[in-house]
Amino acid sequence: MESIPATVRVLIVEDNPGDAELLTLALAESTRPQFSVTHATTLAEARDHLRRESGLDVILLDLSLPDAAGEATVTRMRDAAPNLPIVIMTGFDDAEFAERMVALGAQDYLVKGDSSGPMVARAIRYALTRMQQTLERVSLVKELRASVEMKNKMFGILAHDLRNPIGAVCGYVEFIEMTEGEKLSERTASSLRTIYDAANYMNDLIEDVLAMAVAEAGEVTVVRQRLDLAAVAKKALAVAAIAADKKQIRLALEARPVWVDGDAAKIEQMLANLIGNAVKFSHPGDVVTVTAAKGEDGACLKVTDHGAGIPAGVKANLFKPFVKGKTGTAGERSNGLGMYICSRIVEAHGGRILVDSEPDRGTVITVILPHCA
Repeated sequence: MESIPATVRVLIVEDNPGDAELLTLALAESTRPQFSVTHATTLAEARDHLRRESGLDVILLDLSLPDAAGEATVTRMRDAAPNLPIVIMTGFDDAEFAERMVALGAQDYLVKGDSSGPMVARAIRYALTRMQQTLERVSLVKELRASVEMKNKMFGILAHDLRNPIGAVCGYVEFIEMTEGEKLSERTASSLRTIYDAANYMNDLIEDVLAMAVAEAGEVTVVRQRLDLAAVAKKALAVAAIAADKKQIRLALEARPVWVDGDAAKIEQMLANLIGNAVKFSHPGDVVTVTAAKGEDGACLKVTDHGAGIPAGVKANLFKPFVKGKTGTAGERSNGLGMYICSRIVEAHGGRILVDSEPDRGTVITVILPHCA
């Protein structure tokens, strides 16, 4: 943070000559820092001075001027001097008033007739420090936004450049299995299947990292429409059916029409992720059940399994990115992003996501979304 200069250049905007003189005398009492004072009697004169002269450090601003009054005085001066601290001069002391002035862009305020030299100097030092902090925060936010934009561009490039070769790997594996399957040795067939599974895992990881980047940038946009959660759940179950069949796990839907205002694609993405996790941590012969029902607090979605459960250490941080638990019951890997993405989708809908799980006794994930308006 920059230090306060040895000589602080002050613009006093005050139409009362007596008040302006008192402030000038009060500032003359200070030796550290010293103050160099310029005086303007109207807002127009002050704005003209700002256009002609550079190097001012702070503005002492009366709220009642011949050409401006009240809150408009602050906002017009802030527009003219966006990076200079402003100390309001007023005739009354009121905390609510002070908060309102700060919200409009001032850094501090002084009560006329009740401000000694040290008090005026203190207010100016405080205003300078506060403005420096504000400008540093603004600069940091700009840098972070630029960093996020660059990161998202890089993710986009990576996604585009990686998807094509990964898709080619999967395609060639499928082609070899289809055309040469009967000729392949057991070892070769197993190796091809390992290659195919690894390529699919990489593709899923790309999708999840991209989704996480969007979520972290605060860009989880929700395109709302009236939709039936039971219908969305049915589609999500269909997506998970292949993985469930492969592990001999039965999928069940218990739902009647439940209507919400939501984004069908994102809710389906969330449900597919939750169902995929339930399948991943279930054992052959288990049942994964999805229910949709009206609840007292909103529309309720539940994904229930009777599998491995969630360890306590993982459960406490389940909705943070890159929190990994144990591998699935068939050795399936996890990138630790799925539950984080689900939580951001639920949050974007104004809902809640709850977890009830015990090791080796299964897990119930409950999502509560607002009813239709």
